[in-house]
Amino acid sequence: MDKLNIIYNFFKKLLDYKSNTKIFVIFNILFFTPYSYILKAETDNFLINDNKQINIKYLETKNELEDYILDSSDLISIEFVSTPELSGVFSINEEGELFLPRIDKTYVRGLTPSELEHLLDKRFSEYLIQPEIKIRIVRFKPLRVSIRGEVRNPGIYKFPAYNSGSFIDFGDKYTSDIDLFFNEEGVNSKENKDLREDNSLGSDLIIKRSNEGITTISDVLRRSGGITSLSDLSRIKIIRDIPIGKGGGKKTTLINFYSYLYDLDPINDIRIFDGDSLFIPELSNPVNDQIPKSILSGISPKFINVNLYGRIDNPGIIRVPLEASLPDAIDLSGPIKPLSGKIILIRYSNDGTIT
Repeated sequence: MDKLNIIYNFFKKLLDYKSNTKIFVIFNILFFTPYSYILKAETDNFLINDNKQINIKYLETKNELEDYILDSSDLISIEFVSTPELSGVFSINEEGELFLPRIDKTYVRGLTPSELEHLLDKRFSEYLIQPEIKIRIVRFKPLRVSIRGEVRNPGIYKFPAYNSGSFIDFGDKYTSDIDLFFNEEGVNSKENKDLREDNSLGSDLIIKRSNEGITTISDVLRRSGGITSLSDLSRIKIIRDIPIGKGGGKKTTLINFYSYLYDLDPINDIRIFDGDSLFIPELSNPVNDQIPKSILSGISPKFINVNLYGRIDNPGIIRVPLEASLPDAIDLSGPIKPLSGKIILIRYSNDGTIT
């Protein structure tokens, strides 16, 4: 724009001269016309770059909870649009039932939120004219997740409930129950506080996550003691329940987790739901750099506990580096006393047997 102003002022001064009009016109045509095309091209490029907008489809829901199966301990908000006096927050009890106004006991275990909306619309049509019902999950039930295969401690693990924050005003009726629940099993408990502190990450390392409250693959791997050098993270199998409305049964998918291990890219660190089962295959040959990378990414601990007893100077539980050897453990416990016998190693295998 500065160049354009300079040229404009130049031609304005030329207009003050009465003579040489023809020379001015010819000069204008020869000089200004090519420059105007250059300026127009630059302006068009600017508009093209400026008009690169995010498609409105970005606002559409990702349907992450499309197949979420409701069960005991789920806390859901049910909003009656036309009759707000019936709205409220309701907890699914141990029998899988909700106690709703007008219809009392309602069995909802196994349904998805959208299926429950549809069924409640039909059920309340007996009492209301064109009922419009909206359901949101306020607090998700605690998770029980199974992990098998090439991890250090396969088994079934329980994770705390997650408060979605989609409904803020619980009212006096639910506040005390929720506080008690989170103090016992949720993110405020000492067990989970220790878990967050003992995550084997440096204080200057931050991994981007969409929400720290949800449970993902990395959380399950961390809770199971981390991976080994034989863990095949390119083919993590996840088995998940299919809702009743879609036929029931199970569905499986394979996840390549190496992007998280090597690049700390959370794109494949997907959310895990209650009842999911993870299986980590075994590699034919060990990958030596997996363990250091897993420690840096936080899915494996830096140290493990080993119990040493017998004729040694310092019997008891000691912390040794991950994948340390037997001589390393003996060196840390002090020298073996005279007249000691053979060293006996007792270890649980991944299949549950004892070596």
